[in-house]
Amino acid sequence: MDIILVLERGYMGVREAHALNETELNKYDSIYSLNFFSVAENKIETKEEIMKSFNHNHDEYEFIIPLTTIPLLFYANADYIGEVGFCYPVNPYVQHGLELNLNSKVISITISREYVEAKKATLGFANQYFYTRFFYNRALIELIRTYQNLFLSDDIDKKFKLINVASKITTYLIKNGLKTGEDNRRPEKQFNMRKVVLYIEENYLDPELTIEKCAEYSGYSMRYFSKAFKLYMADTPIMHLNKRRISEARRILQNEDVPLGEVAKRCGYKNFSTFSQAFNRVMGMTPTEYRNKYLNL
Repeated sequence: MDIILVLERGYMGVREAHALNETELNKYDSIYSLNFFSVAENKIETKEEIMKSFNHNHDEYEFIIPLTTIPLLFYANADYIGEVGFCYPVNPYVQHGLELNLNSKVISITISREYVEAKKATLGFANQYFYTRFFYNRALIELIRTYQNLFLSDDIDKKFKLINVASKITTYLIKNGLKTGEDNRRPEKQFNMRKVVLYIEENYLDPELTIEKCAEYSGYSMRYFSKAFKLYMADTPIMHLNKRRISEARRILQNEDVPLGEVAKRCGYKNFSTFSQAFNRVMGMTPTEYRNKYLNL
């Protein structure tokens, strides 16, 4: 296979799939592309430099990995919270993107449809569909960093090694992404809770934030608000608030070696007990078990 290495410039299907146009592509910190596989990383730090939101579709598979929480991801007429610790697969030709201007850190992996489907067949997953998000561990991030570092090296065997690492990443995504079941969400879009989701995003670190305050902000009665929110986000308001806080907790657990009590306080919980119970409800495991699972290669 002829391999084309592209650093920041040039037009290719997998590279173009990261954004709408060249102007938006140039807003990524890095884009490293082969002719069938591309990794882009956005690490925007200030609101003045935030990449403009967009929705699009393309022929390639895409895998979105939030390194910080994305308040809203748009996928096939539904809005989701993009949680840290999960990878969000995008099937070819499905409308998707970020609906908001966000101060976010995210990795986008785009892979040619032909390559993914051939790999799926080889691995015994032919004709299977990526339905929903899936958990990943440190092994995936280390493979991505290896791939990025190879582009910057003068290794004489760089092309061969890049193909090998791209193959390993694709295999990892397929094996982990196709183990998940069908996503049964059926959001009703007539109830627009977008402004409340943003309100929660702005205030989730406040231990005094309550669902009653969210309902008051929405302008609806508590009963109507709870129903409308669940139809819009497929989660109750309290579950969404816990998901947002626990997503921040996972970011800390993945990147910092700090006591769990401190993690709880930094995520908006009044005490460790409440934090631990919420973490278990959202993740089905304790914070300690999550940290060990993520670090386990």
